Amino acid sequence: MSVKRNVFVALAFAAVAVAAIAVLVHPSGQKGAALGGRQREMETLGAQIAKLRPHSKVLVLSNPFAKESGFLNEKSRYERVGLRGLTKGLGGGSTVKVVFPEIRPEYFTNPQSVIIPPDSPTPLSFLMQPDSVDRLAATHPECHVIVSLIGLPAEVQSLRIWDEKDPRCFALLMPDLRLIGGPSDVVAAFRRGKLLAAVFEDGQSGDPLIVTKDNVAQIFEQRPQVLGF
Repeated sequence: MSVKRNVFVALAFAAVAVAAIAVLVHPSGQKGAALGGRQREMETLGAQIAKLRPHSKVLVLSNPFAKESGFLNEKSRYERVGLRGLTKGLGGGSTVKVVFPEIRPEYFTNPQSVIIPPDSPTPLSFLMQPDSVDRLAATHPECHVIVSLIGLPAEVQSLRIWDEKDPRCFALLMPDLRLIGGPSDVVAAFRRGKLLAAVFEDGQSGDPLIVTKDNVAQIFEQRPQVLGF
């Protein structure tokens, strides 16, 4: 094979490799739309945090399974676009610290022992070790806003940081609010400031929908299905 042909073949393979990487890094179609939606939702949530708690130090609970994933892994990409949107929405006045809650040890020895409701939007709520969230918050006491990309722990009521006297509050991405209790419990959590804001996808418009203490009761009255009830 001539030198010229070798060069041509090498360039062709390089072009294919670059194209493949481009598809993975910048996915198109349904997956690309989902990633774009995640970034918009988190940007909206970040902007709401900046409005309600300007210049906050923010602790982000991220997917523990994404921690060891490769750069192009789907879990990693969803976490990155979420963090990108959050940072953009917060603006320059806030700082962000990303942490990874522990997974319940029994999940690794017997996954079937951990029951995950099939309709829950945040399955990691049931895999998180609840007290690890308390420990992470204690390690970063300067962070008074806790943003969870993976929902609330299934035993959130048992957390020290859920206590009314604790100054920290949560901002959530499409959480399973049923973990808190019924609608009245959720409204109470917003009104006492433990839930600062949550973002959902508006099924009617497809746009991010922000829920705060100012509109949570109205949404429950008019469109409870948006909140998972």
